[in-house]
Amino acid sequence: MAVSHQAADEPITAINVTPLVDVSLVLVIIFMIAMPYLLEKAMKVSSSSDKVSQASDLSTPILVELSAGAVKLEGQAVDGTALSSRLKRLMQDRKVSTVALSAGRDVLHGRVVEVLDHIHSAGAGDVNVMQPEERGHGAR
Repeated sequence: MAVSHQAADEPITAINVTPLVDVSLVLVIIFMIAMPYLLEKAMKVSSSSDKVSQASDLSTPILVELSAGAVKLEGQAVDGTALSSRLKRLMQDRKVSTVALSAGRDVLHGRVVEVLDHIHSAGAGDVNVMQPEERGHGAR
């Protein structure tokens, strides 16, 4: 740090930023400590007893698997144009409106969005996007 020599009667012209930095760092630390508590309050987390009571209401979602070359509906290959009609028929037969979409890492984003559009046009209420299981890496 450079030390300036001033006469006793000259006014101080330098700005002291040390208090500003101190207050800023204290505020950053306060927000860092408070943020997890604020996020916990903001998220709705249901307890395990709520999940047990709702388990009887839940049914198995319809699985749509998307790989680089094909779309599978419940394990059967489906043409992209026929996906909406077959999915709609399957949802009516099972009385289920939840669909689980599993897309591999090699699938382009645009293709995933296209399949999501087909799922929504079929009338799906909830869509769960899942990450496909990676085989050969052990249990996670």
